[in-house]
Amino acid sequence: MKTKLHTLFWMIIFAAATFCLLPAIFAVIVFTQLVSDTAVAFVLWPMRLIFIASPWIALFLGMRGVLPGTEPVADPDRNTTISKPLTLAVLVISMVFTLGAWMAFLPPPARPNMSVTLLGYTNDPAGTRLAQIAVTNLNPTTIYVYQPRIELQAPADPRSYENYFSGVNCPWHSLLAPGAADSFTIPPPTNPSPWRVSFYVYPDRGRSVKNAIKSAVRISCVSVGLWPRLANQLPINGAFRHPYNVEGDWIQRDQ
Repeated sequence: MKTKLHTLFWMIIFAAATFCLLPAIFAVIVFTQLVSDTAVAFVLWPMRLIFIASPWIALFLGMRGVLPGTEPVADPDRNTTISKPLTLAVLVISMVFTLGAWMAFLPPPARPNMSVTLLGYTNDPAGTRLAQIAVTNLNPTTIYVYQPRIELQAPADPRSYENYFSGVNCPWHSLLAPGAADSFTIPPPTNPSPWRVSFYVYPDRGRSVKNAIKSAVRISCVSVGLWPRLANQLPINGAFRHPYNVEGDWIQRDQ
């Protein structure tokens, strides 16, 4: 005798499907810029309503016997025993979601620690003076370093520094494994004030299963409204989490 699926099974499937599909739809909307940045927050509300409504839709369809394995509600004394496939499916889905939730709620990575060293100066073929900078990852996890910028020491500025731009952007970026180092060149400032190099850094960017699951579950939670405190970390500005700003030591102009 073929075992019938319980309506509850379809409710779980509907909720799980929307939980997985809505973040993908949301990512497409954000990264293809189908709507403006200011309108992205409004896109979340219909997605949350769809997630909330999905198990109730499954319940309605199941009670009408529309879904496979269900029968119309007609006999109040009908058998409502949960079948073995339903029990197994619920256990598997519960284990997967529990694992995902545990990984998603792990503490966020701490501020990255890295070494920034001036190796010396050189000239390019055109004769432009360049500073050689080495960056070393001192963290136990992989970091992504990008967009180096020069800052000048400025005691009169409330930030104690001011930005310096030589007129040429430095496109250097690097994915650094634990203990790994990389170097690049950048035009040093002509101003006699001490200067330093500042970077944007994403911590814990290794290509691991843990990071993939953690990112997917967090985006899912945000998309369906289960994690409101992460609303300010939505990928509205092109990043799932704002990077840390890490600066090197001050470098004296006469070095």
